[in-house]
Amino acid sequence: MEWLAAVLSFVGGLIAAALGAYAVTKTNKQLMAADIRARWDAALLKHGESFAASTRTLRHHAERFSRSENQEERRRALDEAHHSMRLTCEQLRLLGSPRVQRAARAVIHHAYAVRVHGEEDRDPRAEQYPSAPPISRLNDALQEFYRALREQLRANEPEAVIHDDDLDVIEPGLPPLPQKERSQSA
Repeated sequence: MEWLAAVLSFVGGLIAAALGAYAVTKTNKQLMAADIRARWDAALLKHGESFAASTRTLRHHAERFSRSENQEERRRALDEAHHSMRLTCEQLRLLGSPRVQRAARAVIHHAYAVRVHGEEDRDPRAEQYPSAPPISRLNDALQEFYRALREQLRANEPEAVIHDDDLDVIEPGLPPLPQKERSQSA
């Protein structure tokens, strides 16, 4: 009978050890997956912020190009911002979901038109988009980029990003601008 108690104790110990090992392994795998996801999310957020900042910089310089005292300096700043956008877009291709990647490419596409409009006062894509000026198209593309990025980062209400043309709704009681009164040029 003593040997039966010893065997049962031994088997009980093995079962307890196996259950403990299983729990530790499962917990470690979950922690590793969460750590990897957090690192990817941090990189995605960093590159998303950089992309948005470069886009805003390009827009800023394009809007002021014709009024600039030193257009060569302004053109260099435009080149730097455009270059930064393209590089960051490639980094987003590695990290972003298909929606983020498509949105970033659309921003690049419309940012080029904003740049040309600022430098040469013409819309290189007017035939493709006859009803919207370049700045409106860029604002719409940025809106989709923000939403896509927020969705991938699992933000609360990822679609709830106020559009650039509707920023006046932040002020209580101010109605949004009608489409015809919104900014139509860079």
